Amino acid sequence: MWVFYLISLPLTLGMVIFTLKYFAGPYVPRYVYFTVGYTWFCSISVIILVPADIWTTIIGHDNGGISFFWSWSYWSTFLLTWLVVPLIQGYEDAGDFTVMERLKTSVHVNLVFYLAVGSVGLFGLILLITMQKPRWHVICWISWVFSSSCRLL
Repeated sequence: MWVFYLISLPLTLGMVIFTLKYFAGPYVPRYVYFTVGYTWFCSISVIILVPADIWTTIIGHDNGGISFFWSWSYWSTFLLTWLVVPLIQGYEDAGDFTVMERLKTSVHVNLVFYLAVGSVGLFGLILLITMQKPRWHVICWISWVFSSSCRLL
């Protein structure tokens, strides 16, 4: 399995760097470059984690290492998706002149968006509970549908 890691990790990192070099504009800030690279690496790391997970399951040698990497990949992707990348995107879109003002604008825009989406979700949950007896499987199913459709926003 170490041979697989020695081949797949540099290959994956090379794919990310090559793609970044190919698609990045000439004046992209370095923090955007590294954030996008890390985001892509976390996403593409599934290519490495799935065979490693299958291999540890087949041989029955699970010492917790693979679950650490799954958790690392999941939480990195989660934080990048919901916190870091939207803040950077809002920061880059802000028309303010100072760093702090651009950051404040980005935080404000993201808070307004998250509060709006959360309010709609809370209203839907309250409506669901008041319209019928709350059935746990129905609430879970509707939560799954909303969480999947929220990615489309």
